[in-house]
Amino acid sequence: MTTRSKLLPLAIAGVLLGASASIAPAANGQSGVCTVVRAQNTQTDRPSALSRVDLPGGATTSLGTPGFWLNAMGYSSAQNLVYGVADGSDSTAFPAGAHVVAIDRDGNTTDLGPVRRAGVSHVPWSVVTGATAGAIHGNTWYIRRNSTLYTVDITPGDSFLTVLKLTPLRLVSLATGVDDFDYDPAAGLLYGVSMSSRGAGSVVTINPANGQVDVVPNLQLPRGESAGSVVLGADRALYVTSNREDNRSVVYRVERDSGAVTEVSSGPRLATSDVAGCLSTSSQPPVVPEPPPLPPDVPQPPVIPAVPPRSDPPVSQPIVPTTSSTPAPTVEPSPTPTTTKPPKTSKKRPTEAFVATAKRDHHTDLKRRWALTTLILILGASAAAHSLRRR
Repeated sequence: MTTRSKLLPLAIAGVLLGASASIAPAANGQSGVCTVVRAQNTQTDRPSALSRVDLPGGATTSLGTPGFWLNAMGYSSAQNLVYGVADGSDSTAFPAGAHVVAIDRDGNTTDLGPVRRAGVSHVPWSVVTGATAGAIHGNTWYIRRNSTLYTVDITPGDSFLTVLKLTPLRLVSLATGVDDFDYDPAAGLLYGVSMSSRGAGSVVTINPANGQVDVVPNLQLPRGESAGSVVLGADRALYVTSNREDNRSVVYRVERDSGAVTEVSSGPRLATSDVAGCLSTSSQPPVVPEPPPLPPDVPQPPVIPAVPPRSDPPVSQPIVPTTSSTPAPTVEPSPTPTTTKPPKTSKKRPTEAFVATAKRDHHTDLKRRWALTTLILILGASAAAHSLRRR
């Protein structure tokens, strides 16, 4: 064997060793860093706190508090922006309904207005108010609200922030337990964790084309109250934040191939949480689309309560004009008339009553005739007796 032939196996072995060295970090989640924007809060009556987090290491940079609750976030790599649904809080930033805000990597937010239905011009409230799960693929923003998947267009232009499609989710018992998901372009599916009684911490997929929700076999997390954050890392693993597990929150790394679940970090018990990423590493500045302009004659939106209270209809009162400074007396509303039962009438028919009356009159006439005949007979007999006495 020549020297060259001896060196060739060594070269091949070196290549294989180098390849295995490059593959090994990918298997344990160290192939790259996924930087996400995270929104979380520890109390339900407080606005969300923003931060930038590097996964899987966990290095965190605080980005401040924008003044409202953030949820259903998704990241657009083309625009280098995070989109989120911002609900009003103590700051009453959006009193008439949730608006969409754009968030850059430094935590700066821009109000983009509400999400609206196609064909509807301008409304003050958003049709996705109260949404919990969100993810972006291309110029499409997928938002889950209750058991419906909203497909929202984020392409700059006339259709910006317009709902393109409403897809019912089935099974509902699985879908309603998914508090966040992320989009996997390779599979064309949304990946999330269902903490409902049916899901019980199972990893599920959602098909945005037909709304089918399926449990992924052999991917199970410890049972918690809410999996508020789900993001697909640079290593293709799922990073899931369990908001309330006993008295803490836990970040898990889930390998979808092997099903291995590893605890990455833990923190205080959370009321809500959400993440979006992985952020682009390029220096491209964010491109914030311009929301459609509001017509000049659109009035300011009124404050719309989430659940309007039920009340009895008002009682109308007459308006009494007054000509002096003396206040007009209060006119009490007229009492509601009560219905009384009509008097009972005879159940006999008119014909039967007439016949009874006629019979009664006939009997009276007969009595009168007999009385008159008796009187005549008595008088006649008395006259005859008197005549006999005279004779």
